Amino acid sequence: MAKKELVHITAKKSWWSGRIWALCGATQEAGRYQTDTWRLFALPGPACPACERIERDRKSGGCS
Repeated sequence: MAKKELVHITAKKSWWSGRIWALCGATQEAGRYQTDTWRLFALPGPACPACERIERDRKSGGCS
């Protein structure tokens, strides 16, 4: 069974090259990533725990 890729929350995306930078610091080239844009019904894979923690901290206005 193939391992599903982590789904990252996009911090920045280059419209020129398609490269993304995730909140956790991960970077990927165009076409080689899954982002939070398509996380409908928890698909296509598990969420990146670091990205989720950073997003939660940003929304609460502090860091822990």
